[in-house]
This record gives sequence, structure tokens and C-alpha cells, in this order.
Amino acid sequence: MVLLVITYLLFILILLLMVAFLVLLERKVLGLVQFRKGPNIIGIYGIVQTIVDGVKLILKNLMVLMNVRKFFFLLAPILSFILSLINWFFIPTPFILVNSEFGILITLVISSLLVYSTLWAGWGSNNIYSLIG
Repeated sequence: MVLLVITYLLFILILLLMVAFLVLLERKVLGLVQFRKGPNIIGIYGIVQTIVDGVKLILKNLMVLMNVRKFFFLLAPILSFILSLINWFFIPTPFILVNSEFGILITLVISSLLVYSTLWAGWGSNNIYSLIG
């Protein structure tokens, strides 16, 4: 049981590190294309830039407007993040994290549930234009 939890946590850590390096790669390419000082020049090979972006995101002030539905407005991004991470466990890979015959079907079900987090975010913002289109 402990080994299974460690495997899941390791998988989530590797997944988040992959996303961080993809963001770094995207910033390097955009910095080169736009001829600006970006992560391709500043920092130690640009690795510091991704860490600074993460710290900035964590330390940002949470701004909640007065006339929002706070429960849905705050729950929607959390639900979206958690469902996206859970979705990775059921994608068929060479190493099996979850032994399921219906991995692709469960992936489609979880992906369809992600629509609700988007709807909740729009509905929770209490904006008249949030649910159009």
C-alpha cells in the first residue's frame, strides 16, 4: 500500500516537472523569436525563471469580488486541476499505474467532467457574459 502511494506521488511529481520544463521550453522559443531578454538569457539556463513563476503564482493575492458565488468560483480551478491529474493515471502507458480494462473510457469520462469546472467558473463569476458561447 505504501509503495503504491509512493508510486502515485512520484508520478505526479514527474508530471508536474514535465509541465515546468515544457513551460521553460515555450518561454525560450518565444524569447528567441521575439528578440527579447527572456529565460534564454536571464538566469542559469532559464531554470530559475520557471521557479520564480511558480513562487509568484503561489504568493499572488487572491482577489475575490463581492458579488461572486464564492464556493463555485474557488472550487472550479481546484476541481479542474485535480481531475486533470487523475486523468493521467488512466491513460494507457508502458508502465501500468491503474490496472483497468476501461482506461480509455475512464479517460473520456474524466475529460467530460472537466467541462463542469469550466461552467462552474463562469457561473461562479456572476458575469452576464460568462456562459455565452
